[in-house]
Amino acid sequence: MTRSNFTVEVSGTSGSHAGLWPEGEIFMLLPEGEHRAENALARVGLVKAGGPLSPDEATFTPSPEPAGGPTTVTEVETRTARLARQDEEHPVLVLHDPDKRLVCSVHPDPLAKGEPQQFSVYDDHGEQLCHISRGRSARSRRAYWRIDQPGGEAPLIGYKGTVAGWLGFALLTPLWLLFFAVSLLITLVTLGNTTDLIVWSCPRRTAWRRPGTLRAAITFRYMNSLYAWDDSLADHRIVHAQAALHQFTKYRAEG
Repeated sequence: MTRSNFTVEVSGTSGSHAGLWPEGEIFMLLPEGEHRAENALARVGLVKAGGPLSPDEATFTPSPEPAGGPTTVTEVETRTARLARQDEEHPVLVLHDPDKRLVCSVHPDPLAKGEPQQFSVYDDHGEQLCHISRGRSARSRRAYWRIDQPGGEAPLIGYKGTVAGWLGFALLTPLWLLFFAVSLLITLVTLGNTTDLIVWSCPRRTAWRRPGTLRAAITFRYMNSLYAWDDSLADHRIVHAQAALHQFTKYRAEG
């Protein structure tokens, strides 16, 4: 059993710790603590349904931006959210390895109306690796992600927020309201540049497990945007596909 950690970042974020990001509109999966593009585990491009899956053609071309070198973190996040906005058809996510070989692709199941809730993941030969779905528990109303594999294995299900996290959130709600009021005041003073950093949100830690088991195959820790996975419980292609879709959904919801 080996556990590996990685993050999902917008391509070209090596300068993010200095508050500046160069141009870039695709995602990269990077080992924990790594910020160099050349050491990415995989790159994630976005294509329209039926579009090419080759690495040189897979990424949507963003609208031209003014020249002038690196842009701010806020500007890059705004452009990425615009790329992901919900008035555009949900794209196919295409994952390539460092040698630009196709690893897998994530295809949304089309709906007549509304956001896709079902996704099919295919390998480089077009064989289905898994089916990913999202929804809410009928009993607890907690949002979840579910991974079903063709072999008939028990699904991996990840609920948003742990039970302990939600319990603590409920107990601390009065303090949260006070904290929110202070955060709102600071946001108004700073013209809204610190909202994401100071406003406490509901629990978001997610752990994908098979029903009846305690060991998590995949874990997402919101505070440091870190994904951890157990290679004895999940194929790395499935893990990377789920992480890319999970992160893209965040941008799309904010678009």
